[in-house]
Amino acid sequence: MFKLITYFKSRPKKFGVRCYQNHLPTGRATRSASRSDGRRGRFGFVGCDIGDHHMWRPRPRQLHINRLPSSKADSKATLEGGEWVVDEGPTLRWGIAPVSLMADDFAAALSVLPQQHHRIVSCVAAYQSHALAFAERHQVENVYTSFEDLARCPNVDVVYISPLNPQHSELCHLMLNNDKHVLCEKPLCMTEEQVTKLLEKARARGLFLMEGMWPRCVPAYHYLRHQILRNRLGEIQKVHCTLGLPVSQGRLGLYGGVTNDFGVYGMQLALWVFREVPRCLKVSGRVNAEHVDVSADIELCFTRGKRALIEVSSEKKLSNQAVIQGKDGSIKMNNYWCPTRLITEEVDYEFPLPGGDQMPPTHYHNRMGMCYEAEEVRNCILKGSMESDDFSHNESLLLANLMDTIHAELGVGEFAGRGEVSDLQRQIENVQDIVEDPEELASETCRVVEDVSMGGSLEISQQGEKDQVKGH
Repeated sequence: MFKLITYFKSRPKKFGVRCYQNHLPTGRATRSASRSDGRRGRFGFVGCDIGDHHMWRPRPRQLHINRLPSSKADSKATLEGGEWVVDEGPTLRWGIAPVSLMADDFAAALSVLPQQHHRIVSCVAAYQSHALAFAERHQVENVYTSFEDLARCPNVDVVYISPLNPQHSELCHLMLNNDKHVLCEKPLCMTEEQVTKLLEKARARGLFLMEGMWPRCVPAYHYLRHQILRNRLGEIQKVHCTLGLPVSQGRLGLYGGVTNDFGVYGMQLALWVFREVPRCLKVSGRVNAEHVDVSADIELCFTRGKRALIEVSSEKKLSNQAVIQGKDGSIKMNNYWCPTRLITEEVDYEFPLPGGDQMPPTHYHNRMGMCYEAEEVRNCILKGSMESDDFSHNESLLLANLMDTIHAELGVGEFAGRGEVSDLQRQIENVQDIVEDPEELASETCRVVEDVSMGGSLEISQQGEKDQVKGH
């Protein structure tokens, strides 16, 4: 008895790390964690006797978080003999516009999903050599050097769009005009007016359109939402997000400023947690000589005194984490734009990315998680939906409205409201001194998020700070 009391007094406060193998149709086993109260919860936590020396270790189980369901009622993904049987739905044929480092990561994310679900059939790049190299890596049949040619390709069902932010609206309209579904990286457009016109066109033509807020699709976000709905944290009072990475002023101007590039992640997380429209918005920040915002402190006010505090900076490194604070507890998310771990006072919940260590590293941090977004797009299209519940059209419109308000308050409207980008190529050429790889320059997607430590302090190496820039 004395030994038992000594053991409980000396053990650490945290019960352990629960490792959740995300349920993907890849034939990989799932794992579970033990639970100290001896009960089996809704998610299959397995309890043990106190005398069991395995009680703090992960135990085999199945945990279905953000399961990728079949979009047809009569088509189900089933597990037979340890291998996943693919549903009977048709293959979604993707076009890539343009070839870029981010598009390369998206293609890698598709590779962990069943080949019968997704296939890249066309790609476009300004330089044919870049398009051919991408096609060779990912077995793409059709290669173009014109966006119009890809838009007219009859074999393409949906287009993944990831150029520089100011080009999003124009490319989305082009693809919708040619009856292509669209998944567009954030921001969907540079202004609320542009977003409104784009959404109206997608609805009028009966096409699926989604802003690529892919963190909404990953298991960590769905588990966080489930914990809030189960009132595990009590009433949520505050969300505090920080995201700061050194970004060259030349690049930042091309991306529309720090709130467009960094601030949207904190705002979408606040909307995901509170699920209501903010009652007021307060913002302060700094704008450079080119009228581009380089830092901002944003406060969103909700009902019952709830608040979201979002700090972003392109001038210095911040803690790069989010804390969701409730009356009865809190959850911390490192790398909250692409999280694989939720940290509580008692347990760290881990959500390993699909593919495991055998997959080659992606250009941007944790981008294998985009496979959840791709499967969400497929499910919506097969169901005939024009939008996703994970990030709806109304949320895209609300986020654009908040961004316009922030830009107006900070005086950033000149860049955000520019109707056309005739000098875009010249602006890209002006930042050649900070881009070593010519393919990276031509891809128009050259922001990299340094992999930060998932535990303890978030220290980033000095080598990584030299060219660490936030991705779409």
